[in-house]
Amino acid sequence: MKRMNVDGLFGFALPSIFFTFLLWCAPLHATTENEAESTLVDVLDAPAKHNKTSVNTLQLGLARAGNKLVSVGERGVILLSEDEGNNWTQAKSVPVSVTLTAVTFSDPLNGWAAGHSGVIIATTDGGNTWQVQLDGYQAAELAMAEAESLIAAGDERGERAKRNAGYLLKEGADKPILDVYFANQFNGWAIGAYGLAYATRDGGENWYSIIARLPNPAGKHLYKVVHSANELIILGEQAAVFTSADNGDTFAKLDTPYYGSFFDGLLLDDGTRLLYGLRGNVWRQHQGKGRWKRVKLGSEVTLTSGLTTTSGQVLLADQSGQLFVSQDAAKNFTLMGQAPFGGITDIIQANHGFAVSTARGAHVVSEDNLVSGGSR
Repeated sequence: MKRMNVDGLFGFALPSIFFTFLLWCAPLHATTENEAESTLVDVLDAPAKHNKTSVNTLQLGLARAGNKLVSVGERGVILLSEDEGNNWTQAKSVPVSVTLTAVTFSDPLNGWAAGHSGVIIATTDGGNTWQVQLDGYQAAELAMAEAESLIAAGDERGERAKRNAGYLLKEGADKPILDVYFANQFNGWAIGAYGLAYATRDGGENWYSIIARLPNPAGKHLYKVVHSANELIILGEQAAVFTSADNGDTFAKLDTPYYGSFFDGLLLDDGTRLLYGLRGNVWRQHQGKGRWKRVKLGSEVTLTSGLTTTSGQVLLADQSGQLFVSQDAAKNFTLMGQAPFGGITDIIQANHGFAVSTARGAHVVSEDNLVSGGSR
């Protein structure tokens, strides 16, 4: 299969400014190992602060919790809206002040958010209060436990897994979780930088490492979990795409013609796979079989998020705020317009348009406030 290689020096993907921030905007300004350790402890132990300007902070992830919308972002700020995104207030209690990158809800009450320093937090009251389930120190220990289990079973992956887990233990809680997704109240997955990958079968009461299950020996960054009734896909940098047909028990490499980074994807009702990301690349595989085809948008701006609407449209958003819509199951897209709030980091459907997370808080966009034209 011929691949498109559009990456930079030494074969590494050149991430957008947005994803550079997503990965490395950890609250670390320390110059010594002791100072770095102290800073990590501070943000892991310090609750998110409340102030009037929190509604304008960088927001990176969105989810629906019944009639409520939930947005997460920098410094542990979690915003809630009970009027479909028109007004936002800060969550009552968040136990950490690290940047939060993703949020997911299985039902109106039970939700999870993840972010820097390997943090996963959970709520059982619709996002008002949160509790820590996992941090980077514990995550490193889980990776070592996985490695030792493989070695005990005589699995050839064990020694490499042990070396990598040793690095995690030595370096501490400095690596971000970049996505968390729950299929229901019990089954969830969390992935992140340097190939971090974890799963739970009991709602996060117990997490375990699945790093070695993925054929990702280079430890490429993992950006997104995409799930349907029949398939689980994990997307990452440099064509790191892994698929599972058994709910994450085993994974296989999924080959695509594109050798760049995928930041998000959709699994359509008929099994069609749609992957998108760096420099406006969109790739489609009809019903999950046969050749991949590139879908041209006429834009080279990095795509950050997308969704399938209740009416069957497919919508894609990019880091400049452009929105593209398809009426034919993602075979063709047209430009709807550009959001007036700048780059979009995530998008979900609201009653009268779409809620978007941006560098300046969470907002609602609709055809009424989109700007014509866009960035090409």
